[in-house]
Amino acid sequence: MSSPEAADAAHAVARQHRRAQALVSVVYLGLPLAFLVVTVVIAVTRSPFDWPAVVFPTLLLALGWFLRRRQRYQVGRWTTVGAWFGGLAVLYVGFFSLVFDVRWLAAAILPAALVCAFLGALLGRAGQRALMVPLRPELAGTQYELVLPLRGVLLTTLEIGTSSVTVRARFFGNPPGGREAARRTYELSEVTGVFAASLSGSERLKFPIALPVKVVGSAGPALILQARGEDWVLPLGAADAVADFLNGRVSAAKPTP
Repeated sequence: MSSPEAADAAHAVARQHRRAQALVSVVYLGLPLAFLVVTVVIAVTRSPFDWPAVVFPTLLLALGWFLRRRQRYQVGRWTTVGAWFGGLAVLYVGFFSLVFDVRWLAAAILPAALVCAFLGALLGRAGQRALMVPLRPELAGTQYELVLPLRGVLLTTLEIGTSSVTVRARFFGNPPGGREAARRTYELSEVTGVFAASLSGSERLKFPIALPVKVVGSAGPALILQARGEDWVLPLGAADAVADFLNGRVSAAKPTP
């Protein structure tokens, strides 16, 4: 890549980073702050000022500050945190507002909480898209940790960290064989090959981990991951971009001769 092209790519990655982190700040700090402001406004209407009511929103804001420092690069957590913060805020404000004896409010609390949880998750999803669409190979040099859902394998993801890569299946209960049977983790230095491929949909894919549902074959792009003598064929959208990203991390993890 020529120097001007490299500079343009670096600027593009910087813009994606800024947009994503702005949305992350809204999720982790903006939602709890709005929650605190609304609670304070309601508490002011009471006489004397109902200060215990603002304790929980203040703690949630402090939790958001703490979690943002830990999870600002953990892309897979943004939607979950947005959903929890949005839903909890409306639930708390709704139940707190019941002191005004507004009967219709009781019936509206749960639907409103679900809507706000959905909107909070959308904010987290928007942050993910701002960072990963398009997924640039230059992002491999950052601290971002990606979680990519597999096509046709529900509740199963490819997780690309800064030092390891994991294929993980999620169960609502305990998986057969225990938690370790539902995931396979490789250090990046153990990865011997990463390639993009295309599936016709007729292939019979095998996963050497416990899965919550049966694999459903589907045509489309896939990622071939080779590590410790094992070959994984992972149905994955944008497999070319993911392969470039993962190869960048693998190359950086290899010891220099």
